[in-house]
Amino acid sequence: MGFTDRFDAFNHHVTMFFLRFVGPPTTNPPDSHGRAVSAEELERESEIRGTFERVTGPDGRPYLVERKQPEA
Repeated sequence: MGFTDRFDAFNHHVTMFFLRFVGPPTTNPPDSHGRAVSAEELERESEIRGTFERVTGPDGRPYLVERKQPEA
C-alpha cells in the first residue's frame, strides 16, 4: 500500500469520525421550503419541454435534441 492509499484511508477515517458529531453538510436551513415559481418560469418550462426532448446517447448520458415538427 503506497503513501497515497494510506493517506486516503486516514482521511476517510478522520472524516467519518467528525461526521458522528457534526453530521452531513446542508445547503439550506431545515425550515426552508424554497421559493415560489413565477408565471414567466412556468411559461419558459412549458416552451422548453415542447421544443426539446431528452435522449439518451450510446454512452448512457442524456442530452436534449430539438423535436421534429410534423410536416404539413
